[in-house]
Amino acid sequence: MEELSYYFGKMYQIKIEEATQIEEAAIVLQVTPNQQELDQIHIELVDGKGIIESNTPVGLLIALYRLFKEMGVRYLRPGKENEWIPTLSKDAFTQFEMHLTEEASYKHRGVCIEGADSFENTQNFIDWLPKIGMNSFFIQFENPYSFFKRWYEHEFNPYLEKESFSNEIAQEMSDLIDEEMLKRGLVHHRVGHGWTSEVLGYSSKYGWESNLILPEEKKPLVAELNGERELYATAPILTSLDFANPEVAEKMIRLIVDYAKNRQDVDYLHVWLSDARNNICECADCQKEIPSDQYVKILNQLDEALTQEGLATKICFLLYHELLFAPETQKLINPERFTLMFAPITRTFEMSYADVDYENNIPAAKKYVRNKIDLPNSLEENLSYLFEWQKDFKGDSFVYDYPLGRAHYGDLGYMKISKVIYRDIKYLDQLHLNGYISCQELRAGFPHNFPNYVMGQMLWDNTLDYAVLEEEYFASLYGKEWQQVVQYLTALSNYSSCDYFNAIGERLNPVLSARYATAVHLANERLTLIAENTAQAAAFHKQQWLQLGYHREFVMKLGKALELLSQGQEERAQNQWKDFLDYIRRHELQIQENLDVYRIIEVAKNYAGFKL
Repeated sequence: MEELSYYFGKMYQIKIEEATQIEEAAIVLQVTPNQQELDQIHIELVDGKGIIESNTPVGLLIALYRLFKEMGVRYLRPGKENEWIPTLSKDAFTQFEMHLTEEASYKHRGVCIEGADSFENTQNFIDWLPKIGMNSFFIQFENPYSFFKRWYEHEFNPYLEKESFSNEIAQEMSDLIDEEMLKRGLVHHRVGHGWTSEVLGYSSKYGWESNLILPEEKKPLVAELNGERELYATAPILTSLDFANPEVAEKMIRLIVDYAKNRQDVDYLHVWLSDARNNICECADCQKEIPSDQYVKILNQLDEALTQEGLATKICFLLYHELLFAPETQKLINPERFTLMFAPITRTFEMSYADVDYENNIPAAKKYVRNKIDLPNSLEENLSYLFEWQKDFKGDSFVYDYPLGRAHYGDLGYMKISKVIYRDIKYLDQLHLNGYISCQELRAGFPHNFPNYVMGQMLWDNTLDYAVLEEEYFASLYGKEWQQVVQYLTALSNYSSCDYFNAIGERLNPVLSARYATAVHLANERLTLIAENTAQAAAFHKQQWLQLGYHREFVMKLGKALELLSQGQEERAQNQWKDFLDYIRRHELQIQENLDVYRIIEVAKNYAGFKL
């Protein structure tokens, strides 16, 4: 009712009163549950009267936003200030007619928190999800402490003063975020990595904390590597366990069951292992089985324990690192409990699932070799592992993908990554996957949020036309000059590389270096276009052109650094990178909602080859 009142007030200057009886209501909002897994919506409006209904609470919100979209509203970025809302006459509403029945194309449609985030960033993003057709949000770990800490302590940006932050503040914010999810009816995913840490007595809320020392009494629980049992890289979350030790499974299952009891608001509880590879236990007993067989054994024991407690919590299991390799002897006994999550974290984003030659180019899945795996960049090899798992597991599933987690920083215009997302999602049903959760920065909007817009719209309706989505988004974001902007951004994408920034391919690349030089030239040429439109545009469009202006300088500085790096001019590249760092740090508060400064720096130093 709150949203109905807000948008009718903005568009039609109509005040909506809540009726006490259905018979008195001009518009009836109704949730009618049924047995269908997919969100369904139905809208019947004639002469300003009718019904808006869905089979789920989040579906009802999606239906409302779908109605407003038909009236001209565009949800362009997180935050209500970034919505294009037309002003219409009251007569336009009383004459408005709509007859619509739709069902979502996919069951799982969501985003997982990453990067550095303020409470407001997270709140606005959650608010945005149903507006673009999404129904799920995933909070990694016990709470979002790690992601909030990075922002409030301004990690990697010494130009900003640290803000007050603590465990208590993080928990208060986490509780409020849970309320935001609940009031929208969003499907709640939680935890993931961290159960291995919890077994050792370390809270998952601290994420990737390191420089810790493992107490002697805990050593029998951790993986034996090269004859030693220690924390891997001094970080609990990266440390694998000795799964042949029965105490490990017993502790882990007890922790998960207790959590599921206490957090029955969590719809999908993610049970993953450590967040590192090639650190699997080498003891004689563990060597008898591959990791995925040990994993499936634990999942079966967990299912039995949850059943005994009368808990219906769904468990997401992960195909990632060693767990890409399908089990050889074990099967999930109760597949209804579980959802498969395919996580091809090292895949290329220079091509889509739709580009693969499935008849001729899918190789046989490799056999697992303990602590000697190389993760594949090709889609074909990644998919070979998924297909091996699917031979025995026919249950619920989705892809957990990373287009806006690292790769997008390499796409200077965000247009190539948008098209890959579009084509990937269109192809998901061919892969027998029931949806998509994006592991990503919430602030992935520099220069625009079209990749997420495409993601949400396509997950809701995978028959939509890309060109239609492009026009409805950019015409609303930039106004009458939108086509020039799209042409410019598309060229930037064509002259940059998602893979190069993401450490895929040769570092010395003269062809790519010439492309980066062209991207810098293109950005330099657009100064007049951007400056004139920034000066002339009305308030809403002015802010979008202003962001594009900041982005133009961003491209010139980062593009030059990448040009030099791919030429092999290491010293000059690092100096140019320092100039880029200075720029994004000084302007972080002006671009904060759209660019995750922490995360682009982290990715650049860990993957692209730049130094902090």
